[in-house]
Amino acid sequence: MNTGDAGTLQIIPYHSPAGSTTCYFISQRDRSGTILVDPVRVDSGFYRIILEKNLHVRWVLVTHPEEYMRYGLRTLSRIFRFEIISGVRDLFGMHSRELVQDEVNNLVLEEIPVQAIPFLPHSHRSYVYRIGDALFSGAIFHAGTLGDTPSTYNEELLIATVEDHLFTLPRAEQDIILLPSVGPPSTLQAERHLSPFYRHREFRRTVEVPRF
Repeated sequence: MNTGDAGTLQIIPYHSPAGSTTCYFISQRDRSGTILVDPVRVDSGFYRIILEKNLHVRWVLVTHPEEYMRYGLRTLSRIFRFEIISGVRDLFGMHSRELVQDEVNNLVLEEIPVQAIPFLPHSHRSYVYRIGDALFSGAIFHAGTLGDTPSTYNEELLIATVEDHLFTLPRAEQDIILLPSVGPPSTLQAERHLSPFYRHREFRRTVEVPRF
């Protein structure tokens, strides 16, 4: 999968059979330094990608802390020296660079521009990451559905957060690819116009309700 400047950026997904979740390796084609988004268990398939593609994980981006990440991070720490970036300072006993909550964090990792977008007010620990024309959303926001929420209020808050922070991104109506950790890929345009969670709200905004 290519995205970004002239196809020099490669994104390699790996779906973990153990947890039914997907992580992503991002790197420049001519370099081994790699960004890993949402680590999964390190199994033979994961390790094969590292060896075949000559990847060296130097950065780990976490959209939202999930228990399944604990084991992947512990194993990775025995193989690579890397820095974790997330919405918390301590992640399963490992130090993490804590992102600023109330602003978009602009990072450059392995000479790759990365935007860390806070998912406020839905969650103070959740971020989505934009790299080129790809948006990594973890389990927060994925194709045709929503991440788990404890109440109807939280569900409405999540929907409003997606509309306010993601659907308003530059090029959101064109070619931004949505790459979640759960389920298949999608695009922001498809989610906005086809997902039942957003389509009816868009309809209410565009159709004038007659007054009597």
